[in-house]
Amino acid sequence: MKLITPSLLLPPISLFIDLLQVDEWILEINETYTKQTLRNRYYIATNQGMRAMIIPIKKVNGSHTKTKDILLDDSAAWLKYHHKTLITNYRNSAYFDYYEDDIINIFSHYKKLYELNIAFIKWILEQLDINIKVSITENYEKQYYIDYIDDRDKYAKYENIQLPYYRQVFIDKVGFISNLSILDLLFNLGAESVIYLKNIIK
Repeated sequence: MKLITPSLLLPPISLFIDLLQVDEWILEINETYTKQTLRNRYYIATNQGMRAMIIPIKKVNGSHTKTKDILLDDSAAWLKYHHKTLITNYRNSAYFDYYEDDIINIFSHYKKLYELNIAFIKWILEQLDINIKVSITENYEKQYYIDYIDDRDKYAKYENIQLPYYRQVFIDKVGFISNLSILDLLFNLGAESVIYLKNIIK
């Protein structure tokens, strides 16, 4: 079975539960880019609750720009902000130090949004030991049929899906926040993250 979704930045935990049940993950990059979605933002836990972390982008063809042509806005100091915010909120998590260098290195190496997203996706799958094929669309198809799960709309925006509890940095202050970016799970559970995901499927 093949799962098709938008090209997502550091996707939510619920997506990786679905990925454990498919053979291939296809990223839609030939659609017209939609703003204010998980294509260029991810959600983390802070001492004030959930926060959206947004990467500013540039549309080379205005409102008609396709996802594959979206550029990262290198005129903004977003990388420094993201790094500082992750340190502030996750330095006391069990595994932040283990992953920090890889994450900042990936953030630093790409000019196109979809290339950054794919780099993170492949890195995350490696950390989770999820062995599936990752590919991109060659053109835009309005509908997919047999052997495809078309979730291009499902994962466009944050969904408050209730997942099982795991220890989070600020859980005593703000409570458990469900379905954050997969980074939150990795920072708190490390290599045991995939066990957490597999237990949900059982």
